Amino acid sequence: MRLIGLALLALAVGFFAVFGGDPLGAVLFRLDPGLLNLVQAVVQRYLLPMIWDDLLLPVLEAPAWVVPAILGGAMTLFGWMRARG
Repeated sequence: MRLIGLALLALAVGFFAVFGGDPLGAVLFRLDPGLLNLVQAVVQRYLLPMIWDDLLLPVLEAPAWVVPAILGGAMTLFGWMRARG
């Protein structure tokens, strides 16, 4: 788990170096313009519309490096705590 966490932290550093403070939604739109529309349609139609509005939209508005940094930090911390026993 620590190895995956460190890989995610490295990804966050790479995102910061390449994209700076660009929002995650803008980065995903640059990579695949139709992806966000597809995900929005699936989430709002087959799940709850509140999930898109209250959970995913704030994540997409955050800088692109924040999401892998948070996940990587949490995984590294939990892996370290698990190893210590």
